[in-house]
Amino acid sequence: MSKILFNAGPFSASQYWQTSKKHCVKGVQSLAVAVLLSLANTTWAQDKSTNLTLEQAISRVQSYQQSQGLWQTQQQIAEANLKQTKLWQNPSLSVEQKGFSSGKDKELTVGISQELDVFGQRRANQQLAQIAQSQAELNQRIYQGQVDLVVKYLWSQLAILELERDVVMEQLKVSQENLTAIEKRYRAGSIAQVEVDRVRMSHAENLRLYQQADLQLQVATQQLSNLWGEADKTINIGLNVQNLWPNSTEKQVQQYLQENLAEKSRQLNVLESKATVNALKAQARPNPSVNLGVTNSRSPEAGTDSQLSLGVSIPLNIFNRNQYGVQIAQAKQQQLERQKDFYTKQNILEINTLLTELQGLQLQFKQVDQSQIPLAIQVQQKTLQGFTAGKFALTDVQQATLQLQDIRLRKVQLLKDAWQRAVEAESLSLGIEPSQVMAKDALSQINQSIWKDTQALPVIGGER
Repeated sequence: MSKILFNAGPFSASQYWQTSKKHCVKGVQSLAVAVLLSLANTTWAQDKSTNLTLEQAISRVQSYQQSQGLWQTQQQIAEANLKQTKLWQNPSLSVEQKGFSSGKDKELTVGISQELDVFGQRRANQQLAQIAQSQAELNQRIYQGQVDLVVKYLWSQLAILELERDVVMEQLKVSQENLTAIEKRYRAGSIAQVEVDRVRMSHAENLRLYQQADLQLQVATQQLSNLWGEADKTINIGLNVQNLWPNSTEKQVQQYLQENLAEKSRQLNVLESKATVNALKAQARPNPSVNLGVTNSRSPEAGTDSQLSLGVSIPLNIFNRNQYGVQIAQAKQQQLERQKDFYTKQNILEINTLLTELQGLQLQFKQVDQSQIPLAIQVQQKTLQGFTAGKFALTDVQQATLQLQDIRLRKVQLLKDAWQRAVEAESLSLGIEPSQVMAKDALSQINQSIWKDTQALPVIGGER
């Protein structure tokens, strides 16, 4: 956070940097001109731009992400898996010839074998595929919530940086008023040259801090517009400080908890684990195969004879019955069931703690905005008037200015803390870690995770 400097510390003659008054004034004036040009450019850009609401930003990002076809592949895989599990096992064709010499007995046997799904292996695989399809649809809904939170966080940071720049600008005006008053006292012979130069140095630093705040705002603007594939520098939020508080957080948290996407995802994980156990058990059971064949015998003495054969073959699952695979799947299932209850309880406790903290921050914010800042402005102005009239010392002006600066920056910090708690609470109610949506490259990380998950999707029922 930028902090306006107003040096009030001791300054001895041996430490004084002997800079001429002419050069010092010229340097400050050059910086002032640069800031005025920056302000003119900023004002011109804001005139060209329109205020961007949170809903508009979310709509732009959602439309852009949908155009990338991120979820089409997963949907296609889920549909293909469901169709794959409905297919029957392929039959086997066997051809056997006995006797190849002419004038001797010959026997030709043609048989076909078809495995029968007696124990429901296809049905178990279909259940797995249906759960995977439901999980993909649910993950897409969670992803949309993640995108909303990523946009909300960056949008809020941009709005707060606009406020912070305005705060720095207000303090810069105060710094200029102080400098003007001190120069008048100097011309009247009331204070020393070194005191004036000290204030000029602080004012020059204040000019630089404004430029720094403006640069941070430009970077945040581009970071937000990058989410919909642009590098727009003309974005402007333009909210007043009263409308900048995250008032909709509690309502959004209740909506997410009512939709209960995280709990539904955990329930699907449990169902998937149970379906995996059933599929492994069905796979371990010996499905019989029906064998149908025709044997054509030919001999010089008896002529030609054809016989039809029908039989059943049953594999003997003596050694490998998937017993350890079933044991592993059951252990995973039990862990998921235990984790589900524990996670739900802990998640609610953390959300309530964050909402309580958010309410406390709002009370502090109102007190700072409605009481402390107006009082600090009044004290600073009266102190400066008293200094001009010769009733107060320079240190009194410096102290009043620093108090005003600290209180204004405290308001900005309270807003930052509030939005962080708001995004954390909404993230937990959605069932995701807050760090996933508050990183600088949050959306890129989320998309990369989806691409990796897509490549890792299994082919269900494809063992043939």
